Amino acid sequence: PFPGLSPSREPRPVSLPLADFLFQSRDVLQDVWIREAPGSGDAFTRVLAAVAARMANPQARISEEVAREAALLLRGPDGRPVGTGFRRLRDTVLRLWRQQPGVDPEDGALAQTERFHDAVDAVEAAALEAHVQARLQAERDAAPLEQTHPDAAGQRTWEEVFTHLGVGVGVMNAEDSTLLAANPALARMHRQPVEALKGLRLEELVAPESRGALPRHLAAASSKPSHEYEALHLRGDGSRFPAFVHVTSLRDATGRRVGRAATVLDITQRRQSEAERQRLLATIEAERARLSAVLDQLPVGVLIAEAPSGRLLLGNRALELLLGHPFQSSTHVTDYEPAHQLFSAEGQRLTDEAWPLVRALQTGETRQAEPLLVRRPDGTTANLLGSSAPVRDSEGQIVAGVVTLVDVTERRRAEEAAREAAQFGERFIAIVSHDLRNPLNAIQLSVTKLLHGDTLPERERKAVSRIARSGERMARMISELLDFTRSRLGGGLPIERVPGDVRAVVRQGVEELEAAWPERSLTLQVGPGRYDGAWDADRLLQVVSNLGGNALQYSPVDCPVRFTLSDQDDQVMMEVHNGGDPIPPDVLPHLFDPFRHGGGKAHGGLGLGLYIVEQVVKGHGGRIEVSSRASEGTTFRVLLPREPVAAAS
Repeated sequence: PFPGLSPSREPRPVSLPLADFLFQSRDVLQDVWIREAPGSGDAFTRVLAAVAARMANPQARISEEVAREAALLLRGPDGRPVGTGFRRLRDTVLRLWRQQPGVDPEDGALAQTERFHDAVDAVEAAALEAHVQARLQAERDAAPLEQTHPDAAGQRTWEEVFTHLGVGVGVMNAEDSTLLAANPALARMHRQPVEALKGLRLEELVAPESRGALPRHLAAASSKPSHEYEALHLRGDGSRFPAFVHVTSLRDATGRRVGRAATVLDITQRRQSEAERQRLLATIEAERARLSAVLDQLPVGVLIAEAPSGRLLLGNRALELLLGHPFQSSTHVTDYEPAHQLFSAEGQRLTDEAWPLVRALQTGETRQAEPLLVRRPDGTTANLLGSSAPVRDSEGQIVAGVVTLVDVTERRRAEEAAREAAQFGERFIAIVSHDLRNPLNAIQLSVTKLLHGDTLPERERKAVSRIARSGERMARMISELLDFTRSRLGGGLPIERVPGDVRAVVRQGVEELEAAWPERSLTLQVGPGRYDGAWDADRLLQVVSNLGGNALQYSPVDCPVRFTLSDQDDQVMMEVHNGGDPIPPDVLPHLFDPFRHGGGKAHGGLGLGLYIVEQVVKGHGGRIEVSSRASEGTTFRVLLPREPVAAAS
């Protein structure tokens, strides 16, 4: 179905139309018929040909020769006319046709079946008339016998014709269409006794709303050998039923019209089937319109194609805006492509086989958010995300494919602009931090030299001490900025692991905090177990210092800060706990973001401490967690593997 494509599975079979099936499968049908009814194969073949011709052209006339041969199917075992032959013909043809793969009642099969029944009705009516004409001719040929026993011969003739035929038959006067005789089937249709029908004019059997067209039909029947029409007939209880009527003029040996014969078929079931078909078609059309209306309201482009042909069925307004031209149905998906061009995210033009919708139709592939680039007819381009999937029926066969396209052009532009801005800011910070370190080192050396001398008066010494503390704070800030820059530009902080005992690192960090915060209470609890491993001691000291400093800053002065170490088999766990107000819930998800402050309030730093803590922990292959409740206080929990993850695995 697609040029240059080789389907990976057999396409779903498509059945022959019923009329073509009659022509092309006549030998198979004849074999089945002969097995079930030996000796009637020739007549069956001629009837099939007549039915097929009638389906192709509903106005086609059934020749007298074909009608005489078709009358053989009406002949019962005792020579009387019966309707079982035509009923079996209908059943045999429809049964074998429906056994074809791919016959779908919703895909025209119902309409074909109706046309088939109409054609068989016409052939059966012509056959019945031929049978009646043959009987009349036989009566004329046997005139001497009839003159001797007229009542007995006539009785046998009409008993055969009327009593055993399942089709309604009436013989009418040539002048005013008064019924002279009616068979039981006609009486049953009209729910009246046979005797009650005799003497009625044909128009009295027709519902008032159909009587206006009756003179025209009778005139047509008088001007040609036969005439067919449909009308509403009236039952004895006043109810209506649709009827198919075939009227033929009865003529004597001189060609003079001596009467009319009418065969009547109740087509109520056919009309109901047709009404149901129309209802289904209207429902399908309404659903299609509703689907189209819903799709037009979607902010994403939607394209639907049927399988296996790839014929495009539906495209919404958003699709037209994305591709830059109106949607038009086409025979194949690829026929829709010349108006625009699709490329991969790398800029390579997609071949027919690479189209997401083609892959869904041909191989059943499902794609989610596939990056695409479209070039519109006006030369502009757009970044898209395409998602495609096959649509399967109850048997798992692919019957359609759908693709959705989302325009992410503005999002991509915004992301690119934000990335460039972030990179510029990070480079700027790195340059400034590096350039600030040299003059700061000079200041700190000078201050240290002054503090170690004996010439400074006490007042100036206090001022120089303040300068020294400010320099140390500034050095820490510059160090944090440099660490931040390394982590963002270099893929993380560099970690240099060496064998050691983590207890010594934590004790050193706690002691430094005690010296910097002499008025606060700090404790260290070490559980039993082993604490050796490979660590970057300087980086872990940053973790202890930043977590401890954070706990001291955001807790009351009289609240102790507790460090706890515990052995967790192949990991070591460190917890830092403090009381006081909990961290606000809206701050917790962003606690480790750069330039954020742990308690939501600034305390003189840059807000990089917790960010650096997380980077150091991740650099060791560990993880950090935090819990904060008013009843329990705040606890930071750090889990550190003893060995690098790659080596451990």
